[in-house]
Amino acid sequence: MSEEFDKSVFDGSWQDYQMSCNGFYCGMNTPNALSGNRTFSLPPYAKRKPFLVDEYPACPENWMRSKGRSKSYFVAVEEGKGMWLDFNDNEHNTHHVAIVVSIQGINPVTGLPCEDAALEQYLDKCPKHDIEFGPDRYCEKCGYKWPKQNYICTTGTPSGSLWLDGFRAADGVVRQYIMTAEKLKSVAGNVLGKDSEKRVFAVGVSFFLSIDKKKPNITREVRIGSSGGLFDTFYKSATPTPDMIMGDWDYPNDQDYQTYYTCDSGGDHMLLGDSLDMEVKSSSVDVSDQTTSVDNLPRATSKSTAKRFGKGAKRKSVRRTKTYKSGYYKDGEVITEQQLSPPLRQVRQVDAQKLEVGAGAKINQRVYDDPEKLDFWRDEPEAIICVNYVAEKDAIAIIEQGKEEIENNPEGFLQDMPVGN
Repeated sequence: MSEEFDKSVFDGSWQDYQMSCNGFYCGMNTPNALSGNRTFSLPPYAKRKPFLVDEYPACPENWMRSKGRSKSYFVAVEEGKGMWLDFNDNEHNTHHVAIVVSIQGINPVTGLPCEDAALEQYLDKCPKHDIEFGPDRYCEKCGYKWPKQNYICTTGTPSGSLWLDGFRAADGVVRQYIMTAEKLKSVAGNVLGKDSEKRVFAVGVSFFLSIDKKKPNITREVRIGSSGGLFDTFYKSATPTPDMIMGDWDYPNDQDYQTYYTCDSGGDHMLLGDSLDMEVKSSSVDVSDQTTSVDNLPRATSKSTAKRFGKGAKRKSVRRTKTYKSGYYKDGEVITEQQLSPPLRQVRQVDAQKLEVGAGAKINQRVYDDPEKLDFWRDEPEAIICVNYVAEKDAIAIIEQGKEEIENNPEGFLQDMPVGN
């Protein structure tokens, strides 16, 4: 491992931390693990940058490669850190979205094995014991109340709260995802028991669409620190444009657009209503009742937290990523490793450490009931994102062996035809 490697390459920004497939999105955050017996509010953003598996020949052979409607990424993590998954960008889809998550091969909402992702609802009988529920889906043999379904969705979840921080423990409580090397702490390992060898060291996310398009609505939410510090998001409208996300602010102040701002003062994330006293400063846009989030924007301040955090949160500086290139002498010229064809490269596939996902401290988070029936949704997933979480040292070993650009000829089917005047 190179001593010069800049680990800030693993830190994501609002522009590059979302994994995408077929128009669906997932972001991974790895904040500090919570510790204690109380129930905590939501931990803060700690965005991690994803890397496409197909572009890095040194990725382990057993990692899934992208194909069809599936896309495979790897994300660097640290042992002992927590984790949470951000799905809020899917709210901008023209349809409602339902999301089935698999953590090492089990569903974190139900605790059931999750080999082939499908939408399920539990209305009358316990899926483990096939006996009638008691009140509020209580199973006597299980000793607890079951969730209504095995997925999270935009139909039941308040706008801005489409995330999952851990394994569902009870109604309104999850146990934080924790990265650990201890096999005994693996939730999937304990659930699968003698079949624990079937667990995978990855996170799978399957996205389903509603059959019909959704009706547009206007919402306004915020993620805010438990200590009172303004942390993140407001929405107003339905669909953002790429220019807004990239920080281009020269556009009409139209309610069909979404306006992005950020204040990253730290603290936990939670949902609030319109009662927060917000003040947003911008020289180019009228934002008297709009706000949202991206790192490189005008300052946003909360009057109620000015004493604690100062006049406003400072913008994060953009971290420059170092590049590491090996020189080769070919045909009288020095070329980089990235310019070599794969057969000329000396690539050693990395034997990545197998980290487990355990259940940590309790977090105040609900898995909201879907008000719709299963026939509201399409039967097959529209996209699947596979997240291979990997220890930082192994991610460095993969990246340092070079990246293979996936060719994309801008001419498309015209690439072999005479063009131009």
